[in-house]
Amino acid sequence: MTMKTLAALAATMTLALPVSALASSTLVVDARAGTETRSIMVSVADLNLASAHGARLANSRIDRAAKQACGWLSGSIQQPTREFRDCYSSALGSARGSLDGLAQGQHQG
Repeated sequence: MTMKTLAALAATMTLALPVSALASSTLVVDARAGTETRSIMVSVADLNLASAHGARLANSRIDRAAKQACGWLSGSIQQPTREFRDCYSSALGSARGSLDGLAQGQHQG
C-alpha cells in the first residue's frame, strides 16, 4: 500500500468511529397512532447507564420523547385519550427494551 492509500484508509476509519459510537448510544422511540408512525431519536451517549442516576435520566428522556411522539401537548389539562395511552405504552415498552440492551452493552464494554 502506498502512503496515500494508508492516509485515506486512516481518515476513513477516523470518520467512521464517531458514527458507530453514536449509533450505539442512540435510541429510537417509535410511536404508532392510528396509521401514522413518528420516530424520535434519543441520545444517551453522555450517560452512564450502569448507574442509577444515568438510568433515571435515560428513562426521563424516553418518557418525554414518547409523549412528544404520541402527540401529548405540554400543559394540557385534558385527560389522555385511549389512543394516546396505547401509543405511549407501546412506545415506552419498545424504547425501554432497547435501553436495556444498551445498558448491558455498556456494562460489558
